Amino acid sequence: MTTHEKAFNLNQQANDHATQMRYSKAIVQYKQALSLYVSLAKNEPLNYCLPIAHVFSNLAIIYLNLEQPKRADDFHQNALRMHRVLCRTNPKKYALDLANCLIDGVRYLKEHSLTLYEAEMALNTVNDTERTDKLVRMIRKLHAPAVLLS
Repeated sequence: MTTHEKAFNLNQQANDHATQMRYSKAIVQYKQALSLYVSLAKNEPLNYCLPIAHVFSNLAIIYLNLEQPKRADDFHQNALRMHRVLCRTNPKKYALDLANCLIDGVRYLKEHSLTLYEAEMALNTVNDTERTDKLVRMIRKLHAPAVLLS
């Protein structure tokens, strides 16, 4: 089994544990998958930034469910950094992921609502109107007075 396959399998198992609220097992497996993805990213950074960002986001959700907001925020910030890097390399491909991460930060981690501007700016690069419209509605719902949409 390749390192990629091991990381993928660990991530899938962690997802299953998280879904069943077996958070301690999920954390262990997410961190193992993360370690493998990071080692793979050393040679192929663009191929593994997104899985790394998703693991960070999943860990943030778990720690939020465990009522550990500081740890949740730390993992969320790491995910956000990864999404920003990806979005800079290919905005059309990764803007939806960045916007979702920014919106989640406002919704669940009480991030400042001004980050919704960044989410909206990222969405301006996407041609998928159905998905962007859904996210724009979410942005309006979260902070309509501060977000001016055209």
